[in-house]
Amino acid sequence: MPERPAPLVLVATPGTGQPFGTHAAVAAEGQRLLAAELSHRLGRLGAAVAPLPFAAPPDAGSFRWGPGFVAGAQHALDGATGPVDAIGHAGAGALALLDDAGLDALLSPIRGEVVANNRFSADAFVVAGDLDRALAALGDCESDNGAPRALNDAGWESRDLGGTDWARFDVDTALDLALLRLATRLDGTRPLDGSVRGFLEMARLPGDRPLEVPHLEEIGAVVRDRSPELVVAGRVPSSTWQLLETETACRVRALVEERGMRSARGSGAGPRSILAALMARSSPADLVDELARLGDAVVLDTRVLMAAIAGSADASAWPPEEERFASDFGDASRVATPWLRELVEAAGGASVPFLFGGHALVSDGLRLIVAAAWQGR
Repeated sequence: MPERPAPLVLVATPGTGQPFGTHAAVAAEGQRLLAAELSHRLGRLGAAVAPLPFAAPPDAGSFRWGPGFVAGAQHALDGATGPVDAIGHAGAGALALLDDAGLDALLSPIRGEVVANNRFSADAFVVAGDLDRALAALGDCESDNGAPRALNDAGWESRDLGGTDWARFDVDTALDLALLRLATRLDGTRPLDGSVRGFLEMARLPGDRPLEVPHLEEIGAVVRDRSPELVVAGRVPSSTWQLLETETACRVRALVEERGMRSARGSGAGPRSILAALMARSSPADLVDELARLGDAVVLDTRVLMAAIAGSADASAWPPEEERFASDFGDASRVATPWLRELVEAAGGASVPFLFGGHALVSDGLRLIVAAAWQGR
């Protein structure tokens, strides 16, 4: 049989212009290094790799992923030296912990199939078959998260790698980089390239703080103890919930809200959250007090609150990027949005540890935190 043509993967790079000495600048530099590492890994596995020529800031309200991806894909296809029957995309911080076997699975769709790291909210995918029709289906996507659903609606079969270890871990924020740094200290995670490891060790957040997960020791103590209760809220995937049920000694109280909110279409109602509704009826400080009464440590996906308050899953409608990233580290001094500043200040003074973050925190991030608790890292 003739050898199949190499898939073509476009790897995005983060935008520039973040002020020096900010959480956002640290996150962007980490993503740039991860995008370069991923490009090299994909190339070693036989894929053709091209950079995505656009990289709009995450808060750019007019940014739509689909048209930019289609333009970049057409440019790359026009420059291809041989036939191409599969094309894909990977975000700058995607697949940072996925091993080579997982990457090879991503690169191996059969004709008429799309393979994604998460079919409900993709950070990376590869589609095979009629590429002109595939690009037409992708042109209307607001973000890469909805790409597998758009292709599925257009007739492609979908294969989800979400059950593969670390397939869904995606670096979007400075806290995600801190979780990645934690992963380098744990048994069983993929060794990172030297440039990435060096950056994670040397990078400093505002205030000359290292890239460390806040309250890691306190949360780890809760995980190992049969008496306390861990509260987790947000876009918690079923695989993480199963791990919390089996790999923690403590009791776990979970509130799962708005999974797939970045790729959901057609409801017209916008994101909704029970916790955001509770906060609207009282105050951010009252929400913190209530959550603190429910358990002995709290891990909260604050992006669900942001989306519900804004009535939009588009990050451009949320508090600015720097405020979001700073809030994850409890740095209220860099948060100007009143409700978010009050939430951060209240959490900093709470009787139990609070850890804020995004999707990566309440999915594979929790897996890393639990593993660290038992490995003593």
